[in-house]
Amino acid sequence: MRGKNFGIFALLIAIVVIATWLEGNFVAAANLKTLIRDTSLYGLISIGVAMVIITGGIDLSIGSLIALCGVMMVQVIDVRYERYDSIGSIEAIERLEDGETRLRLDTAIDPVRAGDRMVYAGAFSESKVYLTGQVEEEGNVWLTTENPARSLQSGTAVSMERIRYTNPLLACGLVLLAGAFIGALHGLLVTRAHLQPFVVTLCGLLVYRGLARVWTGDDQVGLGSALADFKATVTGNVFEFPLPLVARLSGASESWSEWTWIAFPFTGVLLIVVAFAAWVFLEHSVAGRHLLAVGENEEAARFSGIRTDRLTVMAYVVSGLLAALAGILFLLEWNSVQPGSSGNFYELYAIAAAVLGGCSLRGGRGAVLGVIAGAAVMRCLYKAIVVLGIEQQWEMVIIGGALLASVLFDEVWRRYQMWKSAKSVVTT
Repeated sequence: MRGKNFGIFALLIAIVVIATWLEGNFVAAANLKTLIRDTSLYGLISIGVAMVIITGGIDLSIGSLIALCGVMMVQVIDVRYERYDSIGSIEAIERLEDGETRLRLDTAIDPVRAGDRMVYAGAFSESKVYLTGQVEEEGNVWLTTENPARSLQSGTAVSMERIRYTNPLLACGLVLLAGAFIGALHGLLVTRAHLQPFVVTLCGLLVYRGLARVWTGDDQVGLGSALADFKATVTGNVFEFPLPLVARLSGASESWSEWTWIAFPFTGVLLIVVAFAAWVFLEHSVAGRHLLAVGENEEAARFSGIRTDRLTVMAYVVSGLLAALAGILFLLEWNSVQPGSSGNFYELYAIAAAVLGGCSLRGGRGAVLGVIAGAAVMRCLYKAIVVLGIEQQWEMVIIGGALLASVLFDEVWRRYQMWKSAKSVVTT
């Protein structure tokens, strides 16, 4: 196991070194931030599917569940507008050089928030201006918008439409519960109905994708201008950390001694928290050891008193929960969901990351750090394809080749360990 973990980290370093040597922009600050964000998002679902693989199962429904949970989040948020007529007229307009427009009304109104709309009579029909907030200067309240609103003039009568939506934390909680419930359903079908995990989750892949398309009429849905502050927090940066040599390698500086500050996104913090919890569970808890035992030999584990069914269901619950979390995070990153294509092949990326990271498809083996490294390898391969100008059609070929090489290495490593054990027995 340690040998394979060493191998995946060596592969990750090799990809970074070769890609940087070929194209220095690979380690540019913006690219590194993107790599951290993408590795975090795919790492979350990879940890979830790794838990299932450790039990000897598989979860093919991840991508469709991400799409369904994204659609569910939009529906639960339920963005809507309430109309307030004749709030006043425009008293002054300022159009700033940075593209922001400020509007001052002749009457006082309740504070506005991002997403509220100002409505007025345009040249041919009713026009709307989306507001981004308000600022106060010298006792005057200015409403701000990124729309230049050229047709707005001083004295124009306006109305207001206030944006309304469900509390985002409540909506996230409901979607996460739905993901956990779906995972539990998978686990029960596997343990109680004795169906094959491949069949159960393959049906899930089809059903959840279909439900997402039916729920939305196969149309793209999104949050629009809602949840601006919440989205800024979740998709924003938590802190920055310095890296040496990056500025010189990327061509941003001629000095080898200059340090570059790399932004670390909120999703990276989420991955650290989830990964730490998963590592403690697998490496330092009795239940984690029992989970590994279930994957190694379920029948022997059952006879030794381990509650194998409960652990298997728990693994699927974790997978469903993390898929729902990823669905929320991807929605907040994209601001919309296309039910027919969002999340396509993500289950394959997650499985590939887990297998690359040391999980055996036979079950009984898995390491959290290896899984994260596997997710990083997948995203570095993708980013290298983009940065090096390789045609996108090669993405699947390269990723499939990497997965095949990993499975072959897993088999060779297993046979080597068996030969080594047999040799030691003969020697003794």
